[in-house]
Formats: sequence, C-alpha cells, structure tokens
Amino acid sequence: MNLEFRKKIIHLKTVNSTNEFAKKFINTYEDSDSFVITSDFQSSGKGQFNNSWESLSSKNLLISVVISLKKNIKTQFDLNIISSLAVIDVLNDLGFKNTSIKWPNDILVGSKKIAGILIETKSKGNEIYKSIIGLGLNVNQEQFKIYDREATSLKIESNKLFDLIVIRDNFLKKLNDRFLIKMNINYNDYNHSLYLLGKESNFIIGEKQIRGTIIEVDENGDLKLRLENDIKSLKMKEISYTI
Repeated sequence: MNLEFRKKIIHLKTVNSTNEFAKKFINTYEDSDSFVITSDFQSSGKGQFNNSWESLSSKNLLISVVISLKKNIKTQFDLNIISSLAVIDVLNDLGFKNTSIKWPNDILVGSKKIAGILIETKSKGNEIYKSIIGLGLNVNQEQFKIYDREATSLKIESNKLFDLIVIRDNFLKKLNDRFLIKMNINYNDYNHSLYLLGKESNFIIGEKQIRGTIIEVDENGDLKLRLENDIKSLKMKEISYTI
C-alpha cells in the first residue's frame, strides 16, 4: 500500500465535488498512485447518503485523498475509522475538547457538527483497488444554514482564524499515522471516541422512538445498542439520533 499521497496534491479553485473529480481522474489514469485533491469551492459538495455539503469559498478544508489499496472489499469501514480518528487527532492537537465521532462518519464538537467524511471505492471483482476519503472540515466559516444538527467551525469554537494549508498538512500527517497503527488499536480508539457512548439516550428506529445505550461499533461497522431487555445490532440508516 502506497501512502505517499502527501507528496502529490492537486489544488483546484472550483470543482463540482472533490470526490467526483477524483473518480474521473482515476477512470482516466487507472495506473495513477495515491494522490490528493483539494479545492477552494465545491458547487455540488457531497455528504453521506447523497446529502449536500455546504461550504463558502476558501473558508473550509475540502479534500479527497485517493489511496491505492489491494485488500478485500470488506475493509471499507476500516477507512472510515482511520479517517475519522485522523480528524479527531487534528482537533485534539489544536486543543479542542469534547470532540466525538457520531457514527458512522460525522465529527462533533459538543453536539455540533464540525466535519463529515465520505468514503467511496473503486473495485475490480471482490477487491478495492482505489479508495477515496472525502473530508469536509469547517475551518473559518462563521455562518451556516439551519440544519437538524447545528454546524460549527474551528473559528466559531475558538474565535481564531486558521491557515487552511497547515490544517490540510496536519490532517494528511494524522491520516498517514493512523494507517500505520494496528487496526485493533484504531477500533478501540474509534469506540472510545463515539458520541453518546455509554449514555442512555433517545433514538429513532423506523418510526418508533426508543431509549437505549450505545455499547460499541463492531468490526462490520454495525452499531450495538443496549435496550431494556436486548442488544440490537443496527446498520447505517436504520437508526437516527434525537440529540
């Protein structure tokens, strides 16, 4: 696996989506190795489950990291874990407290969303040969639209402006570092960082509100929720948060 993506950065002034650009680049240059796409602005930024991603021009980190992988396709959630922890590591380095990962891929400060991750892959047969880690990290933007979950940024939380290049380079370093750590350690760190871990809370499954406690996320990427008389295993989109 080649992790030299930090040496190959393509920066664009504007793009529809850094992930979409990355996929087209891969299709054109199938033999390309690991590389990074960044942009000042996305006209059609993508989030998980086809959600859009809002970002004012030159205010936030919009980045897609393309990594050459030759592993079985079941390892895709490992990429989610590694990239989520890399963002947490960046925030911790900056002195941010009360950071957490809202399963599967949102990064929070308190209960506010500061970043989102979108993992996409290119496969041949049963093997991933390219993985795209897309990240939108709110850095210097101070006003956002109204969402179900309030958005925040480094600037809002600290009242300081940040250099996007410094944030980018630190994220790429932390990402590289997390790839070099054994996955059982990454899994433990991911679970330790889970939003609402061990706290009895209200959730919605289907159309029913239930009360439960998050125990962990297992190696398949499923959320384990302790109910009154049961432990339920849930996949993405089967559960939503009320807080």
